[in-house]
Amino acid sequence: MSYPAFEQWRDVPLARVSLSIVVPAYNESERILPTLAAFAVAVSAMGESWELIVSDDGSRDGTADLVAGLPWANLRVLRHANTGKGGAVRRGVRAARGDLILFADADNSTPIEELPRLIAAVRAGAHVAIGSRAAEGAEEVGKSTVRRIVSGGLRRVTRLLTGVTAEDTQCGFKLFRGEVARDLFRRGVMDGFSFDLELLYLAARDGLRVVEVPVRWVDAPDSKVDPVRDSVKFLKDVLMLRRLHGSGHPPREGMHLAVVTAYPPGRRSLNEYGLHLSRVLADKPEVGHMTILADQLPAGQAAGDAPNVRRVWAFNDPLSPLRLLLALRRARPDAVIFNLQMASFGDRRVPAALGLLTPMLARALGTPSVTLLHNLFETVDLERAGFGGNPLKVQVTRAFGRLFTQALLASNLVATTLPRYVKLLREEYGAKNVFLAPHGTFQLPLPPQPFPEVPTVMTFGKFGTYKRVEVLIQAHRRLLTRDPRTRLVIAGSDTPNAPGYLAGVQAQFADVPNISFTGYVAEEDVPRVFSDSTVVAFPYSATTGSSGVLHQAGEFGRGAVMPNIGDLADLIQDEGYRAEFFEPEDPESLAEALWRVLSDPRQAAALGEANWRVASSLPLSDVADWYLLHLEELTGAAPTYTSRPQEAQA
Repeated sequence: MSYPAFEQWRDVPLARVSLSIVVPAYNESERILPTLAAFAVAVSAMGESWELIVSDDGSRDGTADLVAGLPWANLRVLRHANTGKGGAVRRGVRAARGDLILFADADNSTPIEELPRLIAAVRAGAHVAIGSRAAEGAEEVGKSTVRRIVSGGLRRVTRLLTGVTAEDTQCGFKLFRGEVARDLFRRGVMDGFSFDLELLYLAARDGLRVVEVPVRWVDAPDSKVDPVRDSVKFLKDVLMLRRLHGSGHPPREGMHLAVVTAYPPGRRSLNEYGLHLSRVLADKPEVGHMTILADQLPAGQAAGDAPNVRRVWAFNDPLSPLRLLLALRRARPDAVIFNLQMASFGDRRVPAALGLLTPMLARALGTPSVTLLHNLFETVDLERAGFGGNPLKVQVTRAFGRLFTQALLASNLVATTLPRYVKLLREEYGAKNVFLAPHGTFQLPLPPQPFPEVPTVMTFGKFGTYKRVEVLIQAHRRLLTRDPRTRLVIAGSDTPNAPGYLAGVQAQFADVPNISFTGYVAEEDVPRVFSDSTVVAFPYSATTGSSGVLHQAGEFGRGAVMPNIGDLADLIQDEGYRAEFFEPEDPESLAEALWRVLSDPRQAAALGEANWRVASSLPLSDVADWYLLHLEELTGAAPTYTSRPQEAQA
């Protein structure tokens, strides 16, 4: 056990979590507090960033109030009417933020110390790991003879009628990849005792890898399970399950939506935006099923994808449009959203251009298409963005850029992230199918973390073209003469157009102290990188669209130092972000702007709070509602426009 780790978890709210634990509860006031205490101390010592969600299923004995009284920063209580254990777990999964999601019973019958073995199974490649009382090596304590006989019979019937091969479908200790859990619970309809079996039935039908992990299990003396009564219910539910899902189609109502995007762990531009846009759309009650058509990964890089992610196209592959159209034909979604910038499909002219024809072709072949366009040819400095060269080639590129912008406007709808882009497309192209969809903040921000004790400048992104760090390192040299403690963190990797750029910079400036190069930053490490900084620097000489980095700086309550140019200036004017400005490519000007923040904690706090408030006012989840309004009109789907359940917002 590690009590200091528990104290840290208890007192400091986490902006991101790798693990969510959902505990369904119904009239559990007499035994839930010892269970939660055991969970809190044991899991805190496992080294996971985690949250605990108690989903109270209409308890009448004060369970919810009792749990809500615990002063734990990373504990949430969801309250809802009584629907059954499955309904309680479903609400908890909807609210969960983790990359892994465990649901565990309130009686701690499977001790929480068994969790690391399930985590290891999922991180080794399983989609679902279930605690099993029947797998070889399992241990059962206190189980009655009646329950043993009934359980054995039910397992045989279950295999016969459903094809689910797991020996133990009903143990209340199951771990899922986060996206898998959200997808399965969206399609599931059973709220009662047999909801576990439905999940495993859907998982088996989807071809997911389900691993049984032997666990120790202790029969709680006051268990609410009645072996005979609940077995009859279970058999009825098995027959109902075959009726509900026998057609092979998801039984839940809602739109089937596809998203074409770069997607993690791939490292192409807009991959994080594609991840979060897909997530918030999939969480909407109007969306019944989500299919993600993602970019292929380099050889040897494992994906670990959820079953609804299909990697069908490749960067710089001229056949990507054909592959995407075939995938759309197989998936048959109600509509498709293309998450694009002008170089999404390649940094070579032919595959990049051909890829931009895909939305138009999708519409022509019968799939309503919406293109989210993060930049426009007219606003991109081609030379700085890596598409320069011979002036004649630049002119030809711009001419073809206009043609392919016209092709993109042949989508049913086009969304852009900045008002200036909407105006340009309407005025210069006469487009009438364009709407504004602001970038939005990936998560509903939590209160910002304190600034680090050592003044720290951080820059984040893909570097080597219009984002170059030499000017920032030169400014850092000047800052060291004012405060030798100052740190510079260069977080990110090379842009595909400039391979080896950062390695060259690191060698060139090896003599400059207090500089860290992080390399590629995985999604789960983003909160730490931002929270460990005092200010975020933007060493840009040009811009190519709305800045996700600025929105993330706001999400984590950090100020910005940037040039007052292009799309960055638009974000300051249109959305209300605040920054200190410097002259582009001028290290002295950049150093002065950084020092105004680093030397004055009040200025750093004021900028950070202002940006945090802007980020809090427009989460991507709200932007997704705007997409759905347009999609429902486009597809003719009956608008639902219902508010999200209160527990899903907790």
